[in-house]
Amino acid sequence: MMKLVQEDFPLTWTTIDIESDDDIHEKYMLMIPVIEKDEQVLAFGKIGYIDLVELF
Repeated sequence: MMKLVQEDFPLTWTTIDIESDDDIHEKYMLMIPVIEKDEQVLAFGKIGYIDLVELF
């Protein structure tokens, strides 16, 4: 979905494997997927194309 939005909006992202970090896993395990920017959660759970477009 991120790649689809990227066709219309300039954005970059980093994918993080939460299972490799216990602190991150504990913080986000019930919220996956999570979109965070500057340490602020912008969206989580079921995220669709319109949700992403509204963020950017």
